[in-house]
Amino acid sequence: MQGKMTKGKPQTTKNNTAQENLTERLERKETVRGTALTITGGFLWGIAGVFGKYTFEYKGVTATWIVNVRLIIAGIILLTRAYMVQKDGIFRIWKNKRHVLRMLVYGVIGIAGCQMTYYLAVEDSNAGIATVLQYTAPVMIMVLLALKNWKLPGKNEILALILAFGGTVLLATHGNLTQLSVSKTTLIFGLSSAVATIFYNLVPGNLMDIYGTFPMVGWGMLISGIGLTPFVRPWTLVEDITWDWQCIGCIVVVIIFGTVMSFSCYMEGVRLIGGSKASLLASVEPLTATAMSVIFMHVAFSGMDLAGFVGIIAGVIILSLPKKK
Repeated sequence: MQGKMTKGKPQTTKNNTAQENLTERLERKETVRGTALTITGGFLWGIAGVFGKYTFEYKGVTATWIVNVRLIIAGIILLTRAYMVQKDGIFRIWKNKRHVLRMLVYGVIGIAGCQMTYYLAVEDSNAGIATVLQYTAPVMIMVLLALKNWKLPGKNEILALILAFGGTVLLATHGNLTQLSVSKTTLIFGLSSAVATIFYNLVPGNLMDIYGTFPMVGWGMLISGIGLTPFVRPWTLVEDITWDWQCIGCIVVVIIFGTVMSFSCYMEGVRLIGGSKASLLASVEPLTATAMSVIFMHVAFSGMDLAGFVGIIAGVIILSLPKKK
């Protein structure tokens, strides 16, 4: 009996090693896939603002029109996808009045507020500046949570706050505190989109765990889009738009690639590699928006603009880095 056990050990060890190697390879494969998906999501978000700006400048599209239409179409697509998986489960949230109220706040202030103020900032300036201003949101969230918990931020968080604040000041004033280098409209809408992003991140809480991410976002988009319709009245703006293949292509990019696919890629990336790494990699969004604005829209950024971009993005990256235990 002892002989048999002795003979079995090498084989068992070999099998365990093979199993560990297989698990390690699968984990590496998932990490690579998650990384690629997250970067793709950030890239698609970045180009959406640039394509939107193109339609504003050359095709007669307005920020209010594209946001209204984008929310409704993207909401329908996301809910359809969720229905294919959950069936009638996507309607569960409507049975809980408190959760419905939170979802409405999330949709109206978080999603619609964020989208509308962001695209209004893009319309007034460019996608690079609008995106970087929106990226002050993580620093705002850090300050908000510190005040809520009556706990001083750590050294890295303070450094991130200084970098982000300094970057915003450089971007807004170019170092001359007596005058603005961007319009008040851009600054107000850009920072307002960051504030709306706080609602977008904090209001849902555990609702996405309970009902699923895609139903929550889908309902939020659809309801906020429908809610905007009486105010925007998108059908009245259609005649002012130059409908050609370029305009249609840009709108498709904004709605399908810049909303549905970008969100799907990012959320799958979060599932595979975790929120910290995903948010760090998603910082490719402002870089993409800035680079694409230069290449396709021929926007010229000054040295002060770029220094401001670096400060804000560096602050976000520091906040995204995993903390030591």
